[in-house]
Amino acid sequence: MSGVITPELRLSVALVFSVYLALITILGLYARRVLGKTAIDRFVEEFYVAGRGLGAAVVAFIIAAGLCSVGTFIGGPGLAWFLGMPWAALMGLQIFMNFYVLYGMGKKLGIVARRIGAVSLGDVLYERYDRSKLVAILYAIVVAVFLIPYCSVQFVGSARVFEVMTGWPYIVALALAGIITVFYATVGGLRGVGLVLLLQGALMTLCYALLIAGVWGRALSDFGSLAAINEALIKVAGEEWMNFFRLPVAWVFSQWIIFNLGLIALPHGLMGALAYKSVKAMKRAIYIGIPIVTFWTYGIWVAFIGKIYFPQLPVPDHINPMLAMTMLPAGLGGLVFAGIISAAQSTIATMVLVVSSALLRHIYSFVKPTATPAELKRVTMLLTLLVGALAFILALTSPPALEFIIILAIGGTMAALFWPIIFGLYWRRANKYGAIASMIVGLATYSIDKLKILPISSVLFGGSDPVIPGLVFSLIAFLIATYLTPPPSRRAIQLFWGATPPED
Repeated sequence: MSGVITPELRLSVALVFSVYLALITILGLYARRVLGKTAIDRFVEEFYVAGRGLGAAVVAFIIAAGLCSVGTFIGGPGLAWFLGMPWAALMGLQIFMNFYVLYGMGKKLGIVARRIGAVSLGDVLYERYDRSKLVAILYAIVVAVFLIPYCSVQFVGSARVFEVMTGWPYIVALALAGIITVFYATVGGLRGVGLVLLLQGALMTLCYALLIAGVWGRALSDFGSLAAINEALIKVAGEEWMNFFRLPVAWVFSQWIIFNLGLIALPHGLMGALAYKSVKAMKRAIYIGIPIVTFWTYGIWVAFIGKIYFPQLPVPDHINPMLAMTMLPAGLGGLVFAGIISAAQSTIATMVLVVSSALLRHIYSFVKPTATPAELKRVTMLLTLLVGALAFILALTSPPALEFIIILAIGGTMAALFWPIIFGLYWRRANKYGAIASMIVGLATYSIDKLKILPISSVLFGGSDPVIPGLVFSLIAFLIATYLTPPPSRRAIQLFWGATPPED
């Protein structure tokens, strides 16, 4: 690959990355100054939810950029290049993520978060299920087990882009792409992440605008029409590659669940719902987010067309960087690089904060409930740094196909948390026993099936992803445990459905 990298491209990438690095460093330091002025007893709230004062654009990008991530810009295009039409079509299912998260759950989450001073989804679950420490601890375990690997693949994706477009060694690319992200998340908290996301969202949009123009312009110039492009794809990849129905229906359905409803269960996607400053800002974030996510999502078709020009790639995830290198002028290729790196960094930053908050609130604070505000401030910074470092270390393994790990992370998180979240917000009878049973059974079922200890999905669910049996059995466990045990306390009902919060 390095043979096609021109000196001009190397220079453009270096210049663009230097400017980008400087800008996000400045934004991170600015957010750090705001944090420095925060009263010590409000530091944790300011760090994790920006004082619940985020505007519409920032909230929209926290959800959109946080959930789209390297999967939309690297992993998803890689699988579209590898699997063909089925995957390219499936990716369209994520376009309503802002609507699901904010309209479906955002208003209630925002109200409850303010009532209880929540800085994470785990706080909401803890209060909803009668302050059950086991619920909160299970939440923290699920978040750490699945989101840290999810975070690590974002490091890998950004490093691969850097590696391909500069020819630098993977480890150097990984260090440059990762250190700055952990830096601004650690020193700036969610406010710093939000400010950087505005810049990153603009670059991500510009990235796909340039790629779409370059790739489709080149394809139409070379082949003359969409019909001719389709014929070229069939000739290069074969008719089966173009057949949407060639993959098992049960598996396709399960992917629809993962990339549609599954997004509701991702804690980093729900962060925006905890931090918006008003209902008006929440609604505007929906209007901003849907068209942006739609544009990013359907940008994946450039990788689909890329099969014509790069029928053989050792790593499928390299397709978008290769297209940027060969289809665009040197300077524009550097902008595409910055946009793809932004996609990875936006998700890394939000996930690091989610895992850090879970460990602080539901592990450390339970072990040491008498911790002072000053101590919590130090531990907050330390945990954020450690989570980012652990994800970075896992990225050193350089897994081959990022989207498969993303599917694993979403599926596992969904199997464990989906029903406790949904029922916790919308079913008054739901109680802590149902939530605990659902989390344990969902996580166990998913793990047993995914590790192929028992072939549950292939035998009982037609070859679906293990997330389907995980969801089914966690639902059954929730219902049985709930109806066999007492209802939740009046305090929990008043807190979530009452006109005024209860008096503790």
